[in-house]
Formats: sequence, C-alpha cells, structure tokens
Amino acid sequence: MLFRSCSGSRRSACVLPLMMFVAGLVALAGSAHAAPNLTLEFSGSGPLGSTGVGGSVTVSIIANEIPVGTDSAGLFGFGFDLTFDPSLVSASPATPGPLWALSGFSDSSSTASSVGMSANRFFQVSGPSGSGILLATIDLLGHSAGVSPLQLSWYTGGPGDNSLFDSTVLDGSASFFVGGSLEVIPEPSSALLIGLGLAGLTHGRRKR
Repeated sequence: MLFRSCSGSRRSACVLPLMMFVAGLVALAGSAHAAPNLTLEFSGSGPLGSTGVGGSVTVSIIANEIPVGTDSAGLFGFGFDLTFDPSLVSASPATPGPLWALSGFSDSSSTASSVGMSANRFFQVSGPSGSGILLATIDLLGHSAGVSPLQLSWYTGGPGDNSLFDSTVLDGSASFFVGGSLEVIPEPSSALLIGLGLAGLTHGRRKR
C-alpha cells in the first residue's frame, strides 16, 4: 500500500516519508546486530597500542553493549585472560576498575605470558550496563622490538565468566572477546645501528 499510493503526481510528496522508513529499518538492523563484547583500549586509540623498548603503556579492558537484563540490574560479574608474546612484552597484575573494587569477590592470575582477572558485584544489588564500562587496567612493558598479539579469552576456560544479575551468560562464544596488539618500537640508537649495518652490507656487496 505504501508504494502504490506513491504514484503519479503524489510521488514527490512520498519521497521523504519513504526515506525515513528506510532509515528506520537500517537503524533497527544495526541495533539488532549489536552484541555484548570485551575489548582492549589504549588511551582512547583503540585496541592497537605502541611503546618503546623499555617503555610501558596501560591497556584498559572495556565491556560494551551490556544489556540491563530482565531485572534491569545489569552486569553482575566479568572474567578475562589476556595473553601476549613474553619475548617482547611483560605485564603487571590486573587492577580492577572502580566499580569492582571491594564490591564482591575477585580473583586474579599472572604468568610469564598471560594475566587475568575475575570479579563480581556480589555485595551490590545492581551493576553497570551499556558501553565503555571499565573492568580493569594492565600495564604492559616492552622488552624487544616487534609486534605482540594481545588475545582475550575466558578466565576459567569456558563460558560463564561474564554474566548479568539475572544469570544471563554473555560470553557463550569466543567472538565475545575482541583482541588487539602492541607494537614495541626499537630505540632510536638501535634503529640507527640496524640502518648502518644494512648500509654496510649493501656497500660491501656493491664492491664485490
């Protein structure tokens, strides 16, 4: 009926309503695909960070698209494990965000190649919802030049670490976790020495 009425002299008058209708469908489709997730954030620059050899940088673990749940109480607890290349990077223990400090039970782990944390709001009646929720921060220290993948996964090894107060499990799929990387940049002196070495090799080959 919508398209039949937009004919003849009335067609131009129907263009704007039709465009609004299509825009509404696009908006609904976009919101339908928004899914809860855990991501990495380097000081507002997204999941791709950088630091120099001997330098450090802080990465935040952020929860996004968290629903309020059937009881409107939001996020009850979270858990994650962050792995990295220990030949390039080391990490401090995770520090919980303000919403999770002394609000319930927590646990943490740290190895040469990973650091993790689990916490909940057991002593509270509600938790946060929406996006940009700070769960924890970790300081990463660069040791050798290169790019280290940063991979997020379950703290306990399977679904259930991240859930709402109404017991809805958010991390039923590995796609819940969105990783990133950290580039460790050589010191200027090291880069210069490497450049001089390559130049020397090229010059030697030309003389031969």
